Amino acid sequence: MEIYLIRHTTPKIEKGVCYGFSDLEVADSYGEELNILSEKLIHRLQKQYLKNKEPSKKEEIVIYTSPLQRCSVLAKDLKNNIQNYFDFKVKKDDSLKEMNFGDWELKKWDEINENQLKIWTNNFVIEFVPNGESFEVLNERVIDFWQKNVKPQRDKIAFIVCHAGVIRSILCHALQIPLQNAFSVSIDYGSISKLKVFETHIQIDFLNG
Repeated sequence: MEIYLIRHTTPKIEKGVCYGFSDLEVADSYGEELNILSEKLIHRLQKQYLKNKEPSKKEEIVIYTSPLQRCSVLAKDLKNNIQNYFDFKVKKDDSLKEMNFGDWELKKWDEINENQLKIWTNNFVIEFVPNGESFEVLNERVIDFWQKNVKPQRDKIAFIVCHAGVIRSILCHALQIPLQNAFSVSIDYGSISKLKVFETHIQIDFLNG
């Protein structure tokens, strides 16, 4: 099975603000970012899957998406932009939401209690944000989603349209690295990372493309 991990485009929010569970709108640059992302996906998919296909036969792709609108809107629009080439099913899943930052949601990072922030930063894997989640809790729900939906099936393709925290959790699982190292990889807005899932291992094709 081949998995395309797609981070949402730029959200409509001031820089320096903490957000996770908050349901943000997309930024004014969304149309341009959508077009660039759609072109990248079409290019990669055409190159790999459409070489010897009969025009009447379409590959089926499942798009799993976080229900937060910065992801679900993107999932819908990607489906519309690429539907001439592929058949799509879009499935929303709460497990793919970004981390819940609880009392810190929509606060500026420099306005958050310094001691609380330091405690969390020093041990973010198991330390809970006040009235929110730890990264370990996010990881548990993401891996539960992965184990239920991602199988080593040949010639199957899926998109997962989600958030940076979710993608980092999946990459830690794929690479079998500690969650403490989750932020070792940069995950840009509107980026694509591709994984191949086999019976015995997960292969990383590319990251942050």
